[in-house]
Amino acid sequence: MSDRESFFQIYCEKLEQSEIIEDFHYLHFKTVGSRHRSIQIDGYVYNELDSKLTLFIIPSLAYFEDESLTKKEAETLFKRAKYFYFDVEKIVSEAEESSEGYGLAYDILNKKIEITVLEIVILTDHVKSNAINIIESTIEKNVRVDYSIFDISRMALIDESVNGKEPLLIDLWDDFQADGIPVLPASETNDYRAYLCNIPGELLAKMYNKYQSRLLEGNVRSFLQTKGKVNKGIRNTIINNPEMFFAYNNGIAATAESIEISQGIDGLVITGFKSLQIVNGGQTTASLANAWENDTKLNSREQIKKIFVPMKISVVSQKSAEELIPNISRYANSQNKVSDADLASNHPFHRKVEDLSRRLHAPAVGGAQFGKLWYYERANGQYRQETYKVTEAFKKNFELRNPKNQMFKKVDLAKYYNVYLQKPHIASAGSQKSFNKFSEWMIKQWDRNPDFVNDEFYRKIIALCILFKKTDLIVRNQDWYDSYKANIVAYTLSLIFYKVEKDFPESTIDLNQIWKDQEISYGWEKQIQIVSYLAYKHLTREDRTVENVTEWAKKETSWNWAKEIEFDYDADFISHLVNKKFVSTQEYSAIKEQKRENEINALLQVYEYGPAFWKEVYYWGVQEKIWNVQDVSFLKLAMAIDQGKVPSDKQAAKILQLLEKARVECFPK
Repeated sequence: MSDRESFFQIYCEKLEQSEIIEDFHYLHFKTVGSRHRSIQIDGYVYNELDSKLTLFIIPSLAYFEDESLTKKEAETLFKRAKYFYFDVEKIVSEAEESSEGYGLAYDILNKKIEITVLEIVILTDHVKSNAINIIESTIEKNVRVDYSIFDISRMALIDESVNGKEPLLIDLWDDFQADGIPVLPASETNDYRAYLCNIPGELLAKMYNKYQSRLLEGNVRSFLQTKGKVNKGIRNTIINNPEMFFAYNNGIAATAESIEISQGIDGLVITGFKSLQIVNGGQTTASLANAWENDTKLNSREQIKKIFVPMKISVVSQKSAEELIPNISRYANSQNKVSDADLASNHPFHRKVEDLSRRLHAPAVGGAQFGKLWYYERANGQYRQETYKVTEAFKKNFELRNPKNQMFKKVDLAKYYNVYLQKPHIASAGSQKSFNKFSEWMIKQWDRNPDFVNDEFYRKIIALCILFKKTDLIVRNQDWYDSYKANIVAYTLSLIFYKVEKDFPESTIDLNQIWKDQEISYGWEKQIQIVSYLAYKHLTREDRTVENVTEWAKKETSWNWAKEIEFDYDADFISHLVNKKFVSTQEYSAIKEQKRENEINALLQVYEYGPAFWKEVYYWGVQEKIWNVQDVSFLKLAMAIDQGKVPSDKQAAKILQLLEKARVECFPK
């Protein structure tokens, strides 16, 4: 991997964690375009929801020297990247068809991807000149062109923030020349403050068109990507009956870390937001924004100026945001057909994996005197918060036991497991789509038997994590490697899993040995080298049905064709296969052990609550008429635990289920 690609990877991973971009692709491409104009890009992101193409460009690296990016240099870089988009016809006619630059240019030229916004981003380890301030967007050939610079100072601010995110700051007057949004305080608790307001449709449309899906909470963003962003019913009301919009529409629910409130002429008004997130009403917002931009022939802007949208906003502290926002999103969206997978981020599965990652130390290897942990970051920024504002000694000790290169996230887990489930096209489809598909599988498994999440399952996850990281390293160091690394890695591992299952039906891969060694064998390395080259040749084959390789990798057809690839097995790799029945027995035993452990813990919990609590649960349920005869018998056992009557472990588990039954029926404790 070149220094340029490594730099791109580091910066883009930080921007992805900050939720500024998603699913980035490295693509270093240089040429000379029409009128001898220099063209250069170093990567791209395509956001389907926003119809936005982001092109990255990297100047020469400073390598820790104190260098400045001047305004003139920035303008030159912006032009070089912008010309890639506006000169695609020449690029397609002259570039090699095997180059990734050709594939992206081909898709742009042939309108394979819808683009209404082109964003040009400079990534640099220089310091931006003070002469560069606000860079205004331009409109060129019916496309809005936005410009951004992420220099070393801006990246340092993201690094230093408690959750690794760049806060979205909105000033209604400076950004939109809006006087403010009339607001009424509605409710206040220890966790949040709630307000009711009426936001002008014009302001909401302009806010979305400027900040796009950064305004949408993750679950809502995922939902819109899957279901389509414009609702025909909402659009019809906007165009033909705007006066009834308030009556017909449920409005939007939003959260913010803080809001600015001032005294207006007629009362309180909101003048600014910090980290505004729409958690319900994404289709309303996107439909207004789309009509404002695309339905001007139908007089949409004048119609939208008549519209006001009811908005409930909850001000939630950053500390409690990770817990509350998914719940607000879940309950706010309960009236809509949002799938469980869309709302799975806070599922108990992830809490269980988090607990296992804090408890199960990996075996000590390489002469180490203690095993280290693999840190599962269930919520963005958790790892950073562990060492935020602590002593240097504490931070050093934490990072020694939880090395940063052993931290993995929900989307990583989903990708690793989709590859294991032999779905490399899903793993290649982008982090959110990959996560949603994994969630569908996970929820079915959990509903069938949550005990599958146990020590053995966790060790399997870590083995897959090690496999993926090692394959990534092997691929990028191959002489033939050029690009498409993420797709090559996914297809390589899925192909190996698929072929072993097909060619050795009584054997399987020994993931437990990878956990024990915290490393892959020499045979694995040789097998990855063999298959990864074949995966690369498959992904770049000339007869592929989609020109852009990264898009081709997402197609089920691509995976079906890949299954036909034949390859030789390394002898050492084969020698490490294990009996499939033996592994199944281990997994079955782990599930039984987890069930037993859960039942023992249930008994302890029943005792911890105490008989007085269970009497309260019982009499509350009697009043609400929710218990059947069997429920009563279990609860009477719980109420008598101080009289020497001990429930069995299984009975204790049932008693806890009755507590959940009461809570669903609104039991307050």
